[in-house]
Amino acid sequence: MLAFLSYQTEEREIAAGVAALLGTLGVQAFMAHEHIEVSMQWRDEILRQVGLADLFVPILSQRYYASIWCKQESGIAAFRRMTIIPLSLDGSIPQGAINHIQSTLLQGGRATYEQILPGLASHEVGFAINAATQLIAGSGNYRSAEARFQLILPYLARATDRQIVDLLQISQRNGQIAHAALCAREYLPPLMRSHGHLLPADVRADLEQTLAQYAFPPPAR
Repeated sequence: MLAFLSYQTEEREIAAGVAALLGTLGVQAFMAHEHIEVSMQWRDEILRQVGLADLFVPILSQRYYASIWCKQESGIAAFRRMTIIPLSLDGSIPQGAINHIQSTLLQGGRATYEQILPGLASHEVGFAINAATQLIAGSGNYRSAEARFQLILPYLARATDRQIVDLLQISQRNGQIAHAALCAREYLPPLMRSHGHLLPADVRADLEQTLAQYAFPPPAR
């Protein structure tokens, strides 16, 4: 999946942070100041890249709307009916042809998965589910496992059987997921009931044994 980042020149470092976050989700982001060579006809290349992209991610600010080029990029994205994920630096809201889309505020100039994933899901829910699954797989502690699992919950009803099975197998392999309290007590049991029979016998038995430890709250002391 390809994303076009639209931003005012002085805010390119913030845009680079958004591009890096998109990269962890498997989204390749185009940034004009990084990818257009000095010798290239930059206007034509920008138009070409907007035409190639699946997502349009504007970094909104007062500076953004003072730039005629940024406003034109937004207009092109709206005309193409691209999936637009507006991120705001200073509370600026989408204007003109994209004013029907709600933006989210970048706290400290940094984007989060919670801000990006809904846009990915609106464009292609299967891609968003796979991206979130890979994030969950890389969980290094219980807290991150719970936080990352929460990202995928709104989309599980639209997941394929294969995606649910992959999520269960990843949870079985990574003990930080299977032993995280919320995952073990709330998130994984419904998936085991609906899809546990599709797991290899040894994986199913191991995961059932793990979840059984969390089936009841610990006794009060």
